[in-house]
Amino acid sequence: MNEISSGGQFGSNGREQRSSMSTMVTDALLGILAAFLIAQLAPWGDTDKLGTTLSVLFGAISGVAIGRWLRPGVLTGLTVALLGVYLVVAMTPVMSLVADRWVRVDPLPADTLDAIVALSAGVKSDSALNAPGADRLIGALELMRAGHARRLVTTHQVERPGARAISSESDQRRLIALASLASVWTIVDSVHTTRDEAVRSAALLLPTGARSIIVVTSPMHTRRACAVFEAVGFRVYCRAARERDFATNPPEANRDRLAALRAYGYERAAMIKYRWKGWLARRPVVTPAPGGSS
Repeated sequence: MNEISSGGQFGSNGREQRSSMSTMVTDALLGILAAFLIAQLAPWGDTDKLGTTLSVLFGAISGVAIGRWLRPGVLTGLTVALLGVYLVVAMTPVMSLVADRWVRVDPLPADTLDAIVALSAGVKSDSALNAPGADRLIGALELMRAGHARRLVTTHQVERPGARAISSESDQRRLIALASLASVWTIVDSVHTTRDEAVRSAALLLPTGARSIIVVTSPMHTRRACAVFEAVGFRVYCRAARERDFATNPPEANRDRLAALRAYGYERAAMIKYRWKGWLARRPVVTPAPGGSS
């Protein structure tokens, strides 16, 4: 006979129910851990959002579903594999080797060039440039103050969270005014992609005879961005901006290595798309410095 538990239920059923509930909780927790790891490794989306609420909800649901429908151990194996990749990237210098080969930084000529183009990256809800956008503009301002070009060009980005429109122009104007370069500043309006930035910069500059430019962008973005500008007719000198949020060139801290992996994965995928569409120059007009260093 089955024993009756103190709660009035059969003991064996109670044990089965507890075992089933324990398995579901374990699967949910493994799913949440896997989702957190994916958020740190995957080259898409907002890692802050992916690493919090969405990871908890999606991970818990996916973990229970995987544990229910697939063989025992599949979820554990997946999570352990993700954890292994995470630890290799975060704890070893592998991404430093990748960045050293990937980042393009060209030596600058002694001559003064026609223009410096600072690429945009995004704008925050208070209209301040996001960290990559500010890094790129500051890098361009440093080069302008050093006399490397006659003209400063920035690209204008507009974010639309809901019904509002937030422009990058106001913060760009403030930083450029602080550098006393407003008189040589030109805006390329309303861009959404790197391809837009190149095409609209060409429409602005090439008819005036301005062909030799410095493109300033984030380190991992240099290879694709400069190839796109070369494809529309510019002679490009590529420069990687210093980074003040994550440092991907070279990545030394754990979080920097993970950021470098995400950026590298994104750029690899974007290169495939841009090459397929014919938006990339086949080879750089300017020979990059060895190892992505200046």
